[in-house]
Amino acid sequence: MMMLVKGPAYGYALKRNAGLIFGGAMHNNVIYPSLKRFMRNGWVEQSTVPGERGQQRKQYRLTAAGKKHFYTRIQSFGEQEAADERAFLLRVAFFDALSTETRERIIAARTVFLKGRAAEFSQLRKITSPESSSLLALDRVQSQVRDELRWIRRIAGRRSI
Repeated sequence: MMMLVKGPAYGYALKRNAGLIFGGAMHNNVIYPSLKRFMRNGWVEQSTVPGERGQQRKQYRLTAAGKKHFYTRIQSFGEQEAADERAFLLRVAFFDALSTETRERIIAARTVFLKGRAAEFSQLRKITSPESSSLLALDRVQSQVRDELRWIRRIAGRRSI
């Protein structure tokens, strides 16, 4: 649904963009059943429009109910979403449409999760042999957490937050 927030799109474009976002080619058996479910729920409407070569193409657009549902969903951000990088990034992508209070709550929840991970990694470091190759993996994930915490501080420091 998020790809329809800016306006109508063809099924193929939705499939391609979803693949870019989620890191791989999306199968028709993922995209089209989701679109059908969204249409059943009244969140998405489908229309047929003429294509460039005279063929008929299906175009999808978000309904008012779909927009309401989408924005309600992205405002919801609990522990499970805070632990999910994609869920967090989705919210950040739509921060301009969220209230300052909601943005601050999302940032705070993700920060709490990341600080908890950092503490867990510190404990792991204490029991990991300095010669161990697992220390290399631990260093990598610790670095990612530190980088994200710095990035979040930059986001939180923006005037619109």
